[in-house]
Amino acid sequence: MVKNKIIAAGAALIVLIIIASFSAMSIVQSSTVGDVEKSSVQKIGDTSATLEWKKVSSADGYYIYQSNAGENDFEKVATAKDLKKEEFTVKNLEQATAYDFYITAFKNSKKKVESKEYTVLSLCTKPTKQKINSIESTDPGVLTFAWEINPKARGYELEYIKGDGKDFTEAQSETIADKATGEFKIEKLEAKATYSVRVRTFIKNGKENTYGAWSDVKSVKIAEKIALPSNIDPNKPMIALTFDDGPGYNKKASSKILNTLEKYNAKATFFMVGNTIKGNEDNLKKKAKLGMELSNHTWNHDHFGKAVTASDIKKCSQRIYEVTGQYPTSFRSPGGNTTELIRNECKAENMPLYYWSIDTLDWKSKNADAVYNKVMKQVKDGDIILMHELYDSTAAAVERMVPELIKQGYQLVTCEQLVYAKTGKKPVPGTQYLNATTIKNQTS
Repeated sequence: MVKNKIIAAGAALIVLIIIASFSAMSIVQSSTVGDVEKSSVQKIGDTSATLEWKKVSSADGYYIYQSNAGENDFEKVATAKDLKKEEFTVKNLEQATAYDFYITAFKNSKKKVESKEYTVLSLCTKPTKQKINSIESTDPGVLTFAWEINPKARGYELEYIKGDGKDFTEAQSETIADKATGEFKIEKLEAKATYSVRVRTFIKNGKENTYGAWSDVKSVKIAEKIALPSNIDPNKPMIALTFDDGPGYNKKASSKILNTLEKYNAKATFFMVGNTIKGNEDNLKKKAKLGMELSNHTWNHDHFGKAVTASDIKKCSQRIYEVTGQYPTSFRSPGGNTTELIRNECKAENMPLYYWSIDTLDWKSKNADAVYNKVMKQVKDGDIILMHELYDSTAAAVERMVPELIKQGYQLVTCEQLVYAKTGKKPVPGTQYLNATTIKNQTS
């Protein structure tokens, strides 16, 4: 009996020892966590980086440590837990900058424990997406564009191609090694053709270059060489008669104005509304044949100022081109209300803008004598005169006005010819002229 009790007691002791051993093992296991393995960089942006690693089964979460490359002063920048995938994106990084990262696992026990071993991941963020500040073509066959200087750049890569820039597969490429350069000129391009450009920044990353994203594509129509006709003397007085809102609202008035100009070999500038061209193609073709300046006054003249879109302008330009084979060479804002968007689109389409120095108010008076007297009393060398080709009264005033202006020594020229003759320079796309030599910078 005593022997049996001793055996039982011994067995109980063994069980207690086993239980104690398992408890001790459990305590040890709960106070450790496995190391993070197979960590890697999955994606790099200009201000972010995505890190990935193998799941640690005993971990409750992970810490992300960050340091500037090579400095070894790591700082905990993020805690990642409750992940569907062992992946984390670090944000708010500086563009074009080298960093080091490492990842540890942690476990929440009575005392939070963290893994000790880790692998340092090195990366360099990309340069930020480049931005083109301006693009223009003021000299024949030449395109000039400028972009933002990136202070961390090693240089820039640019591409250009004839066309709308939807496909750069066959584009010409240039590398700008000077990081302080923010402008480039491309020469010997086809006049009147549209060319598109884009640019991106690159930095030195070890032995390789790291490139930022391409800028948005910008396009411009290439300037052509202009010359004054032999019968225009830049040293003598000249003015530009301009007519808005044609050609389709009043065919009779428009035809009468054209016939008067043709009779006296006078030139004028016509700012036309695109949706009135249909059914009046012959009128438009006659203007082109007579050497009038074909100009854009938006598609349907129902948007003003900030309501005018780039499409309003492009659509009108395209319609004029489809009928005449010529793109318009200038623009006038409906109501004269000009915005930065309008200026930028005109610059892209290689069109200067023309305001006016004499407003005949023909739309208000609808009186031939009033229109005639307004011009004859105020006219001076270099004026741009505003009229409309949709009033019979205006057509009648022009019939009297043109021979009298010529008699007084004025040469009747287009707006482009006026500016060129008086300044010696081709009108600048995107710039708005009040008269031959005065620029009107105000926008609505």
